[in-house]
This record gives sequence, C-alpha cells and structure tokens, in this order.
Amino acid sequence: MDTEAAFEYARIAFELKKIGRTVGQNDMGIAAIAISLGNTSVVTMDGDYKAISGLIVENWANPI
Repeated sequence: MDTEAAFEYARIAFELKKIGRTVGQNDMGIAAIAISLGNTSVVTMDGDYKAISGLIVENWANPI
C-alpha cells in the first residue's frame, strides 16, 4: 500500500465511522487501493463495497 492508498484508507475509515457503518479492514484496504489506482473493484455478493464513496463496483455474480 502506497501513500495515496493509505490516504484513501483513512478517508474511507473516517467516512464510514461518521455514519456508523462498519466494513472489514481488508475490504477497506482493497477499496482504498482500487480508488487510488482508478480501478473498479469486482465482487460477488459483498454489499459492504456499496457503502464506500468513490468506489466503482461491478457485481459479476448477477449478470444483466
């Protein structure tokens, strides 16, 4: 995790704490790295990622 991802991790943790939403540390780390790299996070059935602002989530478990 580089400095930019660490900043995103802190931002995510602060925002989620402010609204009283818990998300696992690993999920926040994955989201922080994805946001810092400008990437999308691909998940299956994990609703936690939807609570993270700035993260683009694609759920490949439910095709359109």
